[in-house]
Order: sequence, then C-alpha cells, then structure tokens
Amino acid sequence: MRLISKLGLVLVAVIAASLSACGGGGGVDPVTITAINLNPSTVAAGSIVTLSASISAPGQSVSSLVKNWTVSAGSLTADQPDFSLLLRETARGASAASVSTTANSVYWVAPATAGSVTITVQVDETIKTQNITVGASPVTLSVTSGAGGGKTCTITAHDVTDLYQVAFRLSFTSAWSPDSVAIGGFLGDAGDILELSMTNQNGFVPVAITRKGNVAGVNGTGELASIEFSPSGSSSSVSQADVPFVLEIMDMRDSNDDPISFD
Repeated sequence: MRLISKLGLVLVAVIAASLSACGGGGGVDPVTITAINLNPSTVAAGSIVTLSASISAPGQSVSSLVKNWTVSAGSLTADQPDFSLLLRETARGASAASVSTTANSVYWVAPATAGSVTITVQVDETIKTQNITVGASPVTLSVTSGAGGGKTCTITAHDVTDLYQVAFRLSFTSAWSPDSVAIGGFLGDAGDILELSMTNQNGFVPVAITRKGNVAGVNGTGELASIEFSPSGSSSSVSQADVPFVLEIMDMRDSNDDPISFD
C-alpha cells in the first residue's frame, strides 16, 4: 500500500507539472499580434506598400499560420509586384480588398487619393487593426489643353531624394485616346536610362523609367513623362467637372532598390 501511495503521488506531481507547463488548460498559448509594419513607413497616394505583422505564436511556426489581411481602400496582392502589375488591366487600386496567405508579407496598392485607411490582420482569433494616413503623392499630374481639343498630361516628381527608378500608370476615360508618350529628362538623358511605355492598353497608359548601372539616384524636382491624348470618336468635349485622368499605382525606388519613403 505504501508503494502504491508513493507511486500515486509521483503521478499526480508529473500531471500537475505538465498542466502548469501548458498554462493549466492543456492547450496552445494564444497568438498575439504586436504591430502592423509598413514599408515604406509613410504612404503616398497610389504607392505600393509592403505589409507585414509582428506575431508571437508560442509552440507554432509563424510562417505556417494563415494571415487574413483587409484594407478599407486600395487593393492587396499576395505576390510581390513588379512592372507586370502596371501592365495588367485588372490591377486597379480603387476598391477595398482582402487576401489570406501564410506568407509573412503582402503588398498593398494604396488608393490614388489621399485620406485615412484602416488596415486589419487576423490570425486565428486574434485581430490587429491600424489606422493610417495616406498622404499626397510626391509625383503629380497636370493637364493642359492642346490643339484640336487634345490634352497633354505631364507627370512630375517633387523634392525626391536618390530616385533611381519609377513606374506608374495613368488611367483615362473612354472620351480620350492616348497618342504618344515622351519621357522627361529628370532621371537622365536617353543614354542614361531605360524606359518602357505603352499606348495600346484599355483605359490606362503604363510607364516605367530606370537609370542604368551603378550610379546614384536623382535629387530634386523634375518632369518624368508627358502623355498626349486626343478626343475619342465618341466625344470631342468633356465636362470640366469630370476627372478624365488619374495617376495611380506608383512604385518609386532608390539606388539600393529600396522603396522611397516620404515624410
């Protein structure tokens, strides 16, 4: 009897220690999300931002957990954007979107206009929400009238530092037809840069410009490109209350291939 009693005490002690190690309930410690991280940390209208979360999950692999991301404006993708994003007709940044992935990062195309946006990430039952301000873009669009009722859209970078490459798209309404793209000299002369632009897409003109070689980026303010439009056959005039041209999906990188952050 004494042997059985001692054995029983030993078993009770082992079980108690096991329960204590598991938090007393025998389950897995809950997931905690301490922060939502943005790169670049300040967001400009139309820019592409990498989103990630600081997650603690004792006893679990964070990389195996499903992260459910939602933004109140703009659009999300689980795949890292490249210039093909600008070429795709489906790559619009105007509506709310969500994406679920086990990847540690997702990519957000911020809305084309400044304002407040709510970002949410959920892992299991844990939810983290952050409100952020989307600021005005350092790249602006000006529209002037030309001969025959045409329009010239000029895209200009303002007060940038170490700008090495930029990609963007200009959307337009069906009242207009793009004729040509002229690359500005801000990032360098023709021999200093590589550029790609297209005027045969449905509703938008994509433009990408990069400097060549192991050189520094450009500082200051200057013209990136100008795009000429003619009235389409269906309309020769557009109300001034309309917004026929919108600059969107902006990717700006420095000479280290890092996203440029703006204060």
